[in-house]
Amino acid sequence: MYRINEGSIDLPRAWQDRTINVVSSNPAGPGVSLTITRDDMPWGMGFAEYVEDQAKQAAQALKDFRIDARRELSVNGVPAIEIECHWVAKQGPIHQLITTVSASGGRVLVLTASTGGEMSAAQQAEMRRIVSTLQLETVGA
Repeated sequence: MYRINEGSIDLPRAWQDRTINVVSSNPAGPGVSLTITRDDMPWGMGFAEYVEDQAKQAAQALKDFRIDARRELSVNGVPAIEIECHWVAKQGPIHQLITTVSASGGRVLVLTASTGGEMSAAQQAEMRRIVSTLQLETVGA
């Protein structure tokens, strides 16, 4: 059974979740948004290597992309890496906290907190608090 906020649907067991969830602190306009994406690490690639590869891809794809900080952490006992970065979109500067979490079965969850301009220290602290509440479920549970 596959669960979504609105209910559930009976999908074949082999199907994989490729959804993108986007939630925002201010639905009426600019604010901080949190995007949750899912990915599979390529066969034979380690978790840290995967995160580095994703950062290189972002540097190639995003205008003026720069990493300001990188830290290894644990999200409820699960290995994770946070990258704080800035880049320039069509609408202006973007500030992001990208937390990649190693999930079971070679999968990863990427939680990206974004805001136009600069994220305040209080906003960063709140986004880190929110990310720290992630509770992963066992595959097949």
